Amino acid sequence: MVTRMFRYGIFLLGLVSSALADTDPCQADNHVIMNDPTRFTTYQTVQTSVRCDTDLVKQWYRIPFGSVATTPPPVYRCGTDQPVWIQPETLPATGESKLVTICLRTQSDVCAATGYIEVKNCGSFYVYELRQLNPDYCNLAYCLEADSSTKVLPFVTTSLVEGTTTIQGGNTFPSKTILFTCDLEYNTDVDPTALYYDVVWYINDQELKRLTDLSYSSFLSDGNLRENDWIEQHSLPMQVACAIEAKSGVSTGTGNFERSASFFAGFKAELSGDTLQENGELELAVRLTVPLGCMYAGTDNVQQYEEDNCFMDIRVVTPSIDTDQCTLGGVTNNAITFTPHICTVKIYHTTWNTTTVMKVHGAPDNIINSGHRSARIQLRSDFVPAHNVWENVFSEIIEVHVHDDDINIMGKQCHSSNDPHMKTFDGRPYELQRTGEFVLYEHEELSIAIHAYFQACEWGIPNAKCNCGIAIKNQNAVFRANFCKHSDGYNNIIEFNGCDEDAMTINAYRSLNTFGSGFEIILPSGTMVTFKYGSYVGNDVVFIHYIYIKPSILDWKTSQGLCGYLDGTTTNDFKKKDGSDTTDAMEFSESWKIVSGSSKSLFINPLETHSIPTTMIHEYCTCKDKDQISCSASPAEPCSSSDPSNAEDFTGYVDTCIRTFSKRDTDDQETVYFPQYPNEEESDDEDSEIPDWSGNWTEASATATCREFLRASPLIQICEQMIPGFDSEVYVPDCTKDVKLTGSTLFMESTLSLLQTACIAEAVRLENLTTESTANGSTILEDILSISCSNNCSNAGSCINGTCQCETGYGGVDCSESGSISPSLSQDRNMGLCDSSINVCSKIAISGRNFMRQQLTCKARRFKIMDSVVQMEGEPVIFSAIYVNAFLAVCKIPASRKRRSTSQNLPSGYKISLSNDGTTFSSEVISIIFDFKCFDCNITSMTCIEKTGDGCSQTVEDTLQTTAEDDSSGTNIAVGVTVVIIVLIIVIVLAVCIKKHYLKRPKIETIPEKNNFNLSTIDSSDLIIGAFPAAHTYPSEKPSWIPSGTSAYPDK
Repeated sequence: MVTRMFRYGIFLLGLVSSALADTDPCQADNHVIMNDPTRFTTYQTVQTSVRCDTDLVKQWYRIPFGSVATTPPPVYRCGTDQPVWIQPETLPATGESKLVTICLRTQSDVCAATGYIEVKNCGSFYVYELRQLNPDYCNLAYCLEADSSTKVLPFVTTSLVEGTTTIQGGNTFPSKTILFTCDLEYNTDVDPTALYYDVVWYINDQELKRLTDLSYSSFLSDGNLRENDWIEQHSLPMQVACAIEAKSGVSTGTGNFERSASFFAGFKAELSGDTLQENGELELAVRLTVPLGCMYAGTDNVQQYEEDNCFMDIRVVTPSIDTDQCTLGGVTNNAITFTPHICTVKIYHTTWNTTTVMKVHGAPDNIINSGHRSARIQLRSDFVPAHNVWENVFSEIIEVHVHDDDINIMGKQCHSSNDPHMKTFDGRPYELQRTGEFVLYEHEELSIAIHAYFQACEWGIPNAKCNCGIAIKNQNAVFRANFCKHSDGYNNIIEFNGCDEDAMTINAYRSLNTFGSGFEIILPSGTMVTFKYGSYVGNDVVFIHYIYIKPSILDWKTSQGLCGYLDGTTTNDFKKKDGSDTTDAMEFSESWKIVSGSSKSLFINPLETHSIPTTMIHEYCTCKDKDQISCSASPAEPCSSSDPSNAEDFTGYVDTCIRTFSKRDTDDQETVYFPQYPNEEESDDEDSEIPDWSGNWTEASATATCREFLRASPLIQICEQMIPGFDSEVYVPDCTKDVKLTGSTLFMESTLSLLQTACIAEAVRLENLTTESTANGSTILEDILSISCSNNCSNAGSCINGTCQCETGYGGVDCSESGSISPSLSQDRNMGLCDSSINVCSKIAISGRNFMRQQLTCKARRFKIMDSVVQMEGEPVIFSAIYVNAFLAVCKIPASRKRRSTSQNLPSGYKISLSNDGTTFSSEVISIIFDFKCFDCNITSMTCIEKTGDGCSQTVEDTLQTTAEDDSSGTNIAVGVTVVIIVLIIVIVLAVCIKKHYLKRPKIETIPEKNNFNLSTIDSSDLIIGAFPAAHTYPSEKPSWIPSGTSAYPDK
């Protein structure tokens, strides 16, 4: 019964692979030695210590002076009860690798059960891929048998030897070079000194060097392989082997050589695994198998010379399988990144045998792939100053598979919509009827955050709160859209402040004729932020309709804020700022509120990051071929999938980074300055009662109307069919609440827009939608995008990839705006006051509505104010506007219109209007330009009151000219002092020369003036002056919220 169990049982564990791995197991580095004397057939098993090979590591083994037993051993031998042996007739021929039959010896049968292992014949020896045995049949183990006919076993070792190196040009220098030695292991009872040796050296299986009849001492000194023996014919990397015949006397050889295993000479890159998770990591061990030498070009301090010159840079490259490109998920399709080295490993001569480890990270692509991605890794020597045999050396290519983890974030999204309805990443809904600044999202490891600002809605809707601002931060860089109300008007600005274009990827929603209405921002984590802004018909108040955040796999278990903790469960979403959990939505929300005036605020005016460049830690690098290195702050590398050839010269926002520049710089380098007021805080922020149903609305009718409206969208219909888990019903409750709150369908279009954004964000991340074709030949994704445009582009444009390309004369995101309609301007959205003591005020920012790019035109009428009387000057001037977005433009007053004021420095300014067609202009807004130290002006009454005090007689142009003249005077003084010094030197020299009766006329040369730039050279006309937010009277004293030393308010 036992025998039958064995005969039909499987006593091997693991899978047998008949395909040989890429690496050759005959090479010395690719097998291990098994020579435990208790494994041989001559060893009688001791029952107190019985071996069972259940934990044997599966790898290739070589048995010196022996083999795995090829005859049935007795039981209770080889340190086990039941030995395992090989049927010899199944062994492979020379150079062949095959599966051979192994047998289990029992008391009743010499081959009670069989199995298979891989064996390769390496010529003079075998290597065996031994695997663990089944513990159900213990005790059993592999058994070895000795070969007494073999005297020696050769193996290759390497070291450095001192000598000389001749370089190009014939110069010879002392050096340390590579030496290969054929070391020997002797069988029992062999006296090495009594033998003679024949030695043959091979490189890449080609015979290179042969030596015969060497005595033992000659063998030790001359039987090696030096660099000069092979450098002309071979180069690293290479396979080195030696063969030995040990014989009793001279010329007594039989030609029966024992050959060593091949020794790999080069460097190796060994990965700790072959499969990598997205956002996971493996270790890449880089090591040299032969020494790095050195050439000494004459130096006394050898140690210092070796540190400075005897090293090698090894560059990591990833030969592209496919061309790198930007995915629709907003990041590159690079499969792996590296840390902590910037794609280079430095190896020193003195520590050449030290292993250097790099981290290989799986890079998310924000795409749910149809299969796993692959990447290839290769190393090459990049810079070798002192050992030329290491130049241009490459490693073998390693392939790594990246397992797709983006499926974990499918359907995950956080949003704040309308009045506002909140939803965490894991799908937990709640209401946030609070005002002020809140943290929507923060990353626990990266310095990125998203804040939102809420205020009471401006349409007379009781109890409703609206999102008026969003700020997105990475390190010192902040992108901010602020439409919030302040004490005298509104902050209408969309700005990027950070001085580092790599801090985030910013894409404006656009059509052919207009920008505006929305932005998509990709953060270094791969997190995508989408928000849309605008106003409703009949109201000029701009607000943010919704904020939508699509996480990346890098947000998994690292997110916090109102978007909750992303881990796939809703039970712990309400994690407060202090890390504790709560079930109360208001308690949770209040913990993430930013205290007004706090340094943590991203709505501080001016921004604390103002003019401070972002100092991102770019520690994750993609190491492409052809010396292309790209680094980012996370394994994901944000990018833009838009076509660069279609890029416009505007972005939809204003760059407010302050950079120092001169008049010689171009318009592209101009700095934008926008003073802003703090957002208005509401003192009463208690919970309000939800109103009853008004008009003819009921819970049932509102729900039915919302459901019908959302599902009537063709885009939503196809998304529900093609995107797993996508369901418009999830948005119906929020839509119903909006109807109850407003008594109308006011917010319904915004809800649909949010639903469409969520649909597209999921669709572009499904790779199968980009590969599967429909009946008309297009992909499913192309069909989805072709119907994703708002309002079907109002039948005045074409929907291309989700964006309306409007016909000439139409604009807006849905092409519903006609160019014949004038822009809408109001003074309460335009600050209208500019300090001429610090700015020339030639660029005036205008805030309003319905701005269209193609023919946006400014008209400016100049005036001056004298004794509170407004006097118009000259004819109106008409010129092209600088378009920023649908709500913001800049009017740059032509140079011919910038007149110098009189010596009294009278206040002046412009009445400005805008037109979309150059003919029909809007109403005017006013901008008054005056010296804040000398006057107090009121924009409403257009009056100015002169202050008492000195120093008010010059305009800023006069000040700049005077400063320049002062600088020139300073230069003249410096030149004068220089001349005096030179004269004194001449007098001294003359006196000495006269005393020596030797006179020589000195030669005086003109010292060129240095081209120094200081504040006086800065063209203040290059500062754009914000015409908003509105302030009926600009404060004469610096507000308390402006930090001391801020340039906009000089300390008195």
